[in-house]
Amino acid sequence: MNYADKRVLIIEDQRPFLLVLRGLLHSMGATEVVTKPSAEQALSLCRKRKFDIIISDLHLGSDKKNGFEFIEELRSQKLAKPSAIVMLISADSTRPFVLGSIDRGPDDYLIKPFSQNQLKTRLERAWKKRQALLPVYHALHEGDTALARKQAEKLLATNRPYRGSVAQLLTGICWQQKDFAGALNVLSDFDTDRPVPWLQLALAKNWLKMNERDKALSMAQSVLQRNRFSAEAYDVVAECQLLNNDTERAAETIRHAIKISPYCTERHHIACHIARQHKDFVLASESAQAIWLLSRKTVKDHADIWCSYIRSILEVAENAEDKKTRNRYQQEAHLAVQRGKFDDYLSRNNDEFDFVIYEQIFTARLHSIEGKLIEAKRALNSGQEAIQHKYESYPQTYAPDSLKVMYAIGEYDEADALVNVIRSGNLHDSVKQMLDTDKQKAAEKQQLYSMHNKEGIEHYQQGDFKAARTSFTKALQFAPVNTGVALNLLQCVIKLLNTDTKEQPALITDSKRLLKLLDGMFMKPQFLQKFEELRAELSGLTGKAA
Repeated sequence: MNYADKRVLIIEDQRPFLLVLRGLLHSMGATEVVTKPSAEQALSLCRKRKFDIIISDLHLGSDKKNGFEFIEELRSQKLAKPSAIVMLISADSTRPFVLGSIDRGPDDYLIKPFSQNQLKTRLERAWKKRQALLPVYHALHEGDTALARKQAEKLLATNRPYRGSVAQLLTGICWQQKDFAGALNVLSDFDTDRPVPWLQLALAKNWLKMNERDKALSMAQSVLQRNRFSAEAYDVVAECQLLNNDTERAAETIRHAIKISPYCTERHHIACHIARQHKDFVLASESAQAIWLLSRKTVKDHADIWCSYIRSILEVAENAEDKKTRNRYQQEAHLAVQRGKFDDYLSRNNDEFDFVIYEQIFTARLHSIEGKLIEAKRALNSGQEAIQHKYESYPQTYAPDSLKVMYAIGEYDEADALVNVIRSGNLHDSVKQMLDTDKQKAAEKQQLYSMHNKEGIEHYQQGDFKAARTSFTKALQFAPVNTGVALNLLQCVIKLLNTDTKEQPALITDSKRLLKLLDGMFMKPQFLQKFEELRAELSGLTGKAA
């Protein structure tokens, strides 16, 4: 390998080691070696210049992007050319950091201290492999998975030295294309009886994707018999346990996987899914926080991830068995929101995210958890009105919390309309799961509300205002601050005030309660017009300004 024609970039915040590393590369023949002390500066440079070899330290200073985050942004933003090799180096040889580094997919990972010979051997091995697989990497870099698959299939048939690496790339491409049968064909060409870790893990994952849970579980357990520290195998086992409805064991297994390898965002997504199924909201909150911390400094959907983290804390409060725990997590959520206001990474990468709107919806959630439903509705209405004015289409970021409040206060029709709007977009799996869970939880109350409201409308149309009042009152029990049913009930009360003198004190009390509920609420134009007409009619009946 000729280093003289290679452009090298080193990212290292410890100047003494940076100088040593630069000296090693110069002595290996490199003539152009650029150094940067931070990932931020290196990424800025990579937007202007392309390098052949990139070597980054893992730890690059507190509250700075680390090597994990550097590689993620480098890859996601396509700031390195397909032929470039990326190496992570670190003095930390503990298992979590080593596994976390491997998860990021560098071309190699080297533990400090190392010799020039070790560095040279590892760089040349990585370079040779990268060049051999370059047609696949180039197609992937261009986003052409069909071409990448063709190139990988061609290499698989001709390139013996890197056959396993090509198969791993090809399997990943098949998974991207949802062609799990194709992936199985690739993997089946190898001797599956041999205990090759990558092969057995790939088979276990593929069987899981094909919903062959018994085969997936058996293969993952086979991996664990030989390597009890395979976090990926535990991931598969946990998902199989979840599919078998053994949520308790699934939660225990994924916790163990996280303990072994805590720096994998995908693992924490699995944990969130399992935890919510098991109703272990503390685990869901811990993993949601981990996802936020691991994603915070990279270019991703920051607002969505951050809101999911805040939402997970509120879920712990919402499902707490005692007031003390509920208050503690509500306070934690409140503090996290305040910190979010001053988070540069959050504000810098989310131009469309509006903290004022989010705080209104967040406040509505807090009120609904505390049972203050009228206050919850007012805060929610302020948020929804602001969203209508600011956005052409409803942002997914605000939807899950808005829906939770809508279900809590009984605005089921609005909730259904919002679900239909956001389902037409590209929803994250976690959001889909949450929507389905919340809708299922609200289904019984929504059904009873609809039944009693429908009965009330039928009684009212028949002129039986007493029966209508009874039905609408029952409907309001299942939809405590629903605008439509509150207006229907107020209409009945006014009809009865015209005819039933015996019930007048109770009817006046009812009317005051309903006015308090409806007054100041943001309403659709037709609802607002109806409310103003009813208020004027009631004022005439009672002789007071309502």
